[in-house]
Amino acid sequence: MKIKKYYLTKSDNTRRMEKMELPQKIILTSSKYNGFSCLKNRNIIEMSKYRDDREFSCHYIVGVNGEIINIIPENEKAICSQNIDIDSDSIGIMLCLDKDGEFTKKELISLKGLIKRLREKYNIKREAVLTEYEINGARRPGIFVDEPILLEDLLV
Repeated sequence: MKIKKYYLTKSDNTRRMEKMELPQKIILTSSKYNGFSCLKNRNIIEMSKYRDDREFSCHYIVGVNGEIINIIPENEKAICSQNIDIDSDSIGIMLCLDKDGEFTKKELISLKGLIKRLREKYNIKREAVLTEYEINGARRPGIFVDEPILLEDLLV
């Protein structure tokens, strides 16, 4: 699995550079922007450092072509679910959407591999892979809200 690193710069809104001891959970969310690439989504997050009304980041972004980029090191906290207790020991993964607002097969295959790698590396339990919807009610990622069985298929 090839993962490119494009780390965010330090910012109170995106990358606070606070250390995380050992990840215990994986949080899944999705982009709000249809058809945007991993890198474009990363750059939108990077530019959020200039806004006072937006705090968000994640560790990984998975794109519609199956590409994966890492934007925050795994040993740092991200601001993925807007719940400080959950985010303090979680790896955040954001999925991109195609231009029609859908997920692609390539994207889901890469996500499955990334989840597997992280679960094995940190001994994360199956029930500790959560969606943003489960944490704060935001309908992200929509595919797993509408069809929760698809998430189960990724955790096999």
